[in-house]
Amino acid sequence: MKKELKIELTELFMAQADKYRCFHGIIKKVVGNDGSMSFYSKIKVNDGYIHSSAPDRDTLGKQLDELCIMVLDKGLHKHAGITAVNPMINLDNKSINLN
Repeated sequence: MKKELKIELTELFMAQADKYRCFHGIIKKVVGNDGSMSFYSKIKVNDGYIHSSAPDRDTLGKQLDELCIMVLDKGLHKHAGITAVNPMINLDNKSINLN
């Protein structure tokens, strides 16, 4: 009897501030209750993380590139600010609650 392999595939995604400042992280496909698909990414930049979600990979990439620039050049993570949780995204179930 063969043992089933329990493998979880993770796709890598890159945020780029410029040619020499690139950071890699994960990308996940998230399916909403209505069947619509969106993409979520989390990338470590220096001592913090940038997060973004978008309906397609191209938009997600542009958002992450901009966030990368904001962290590195504009001091985004230097201000403690406010932490917010998006209640629509549940990454454990890989679903979005649109109700």
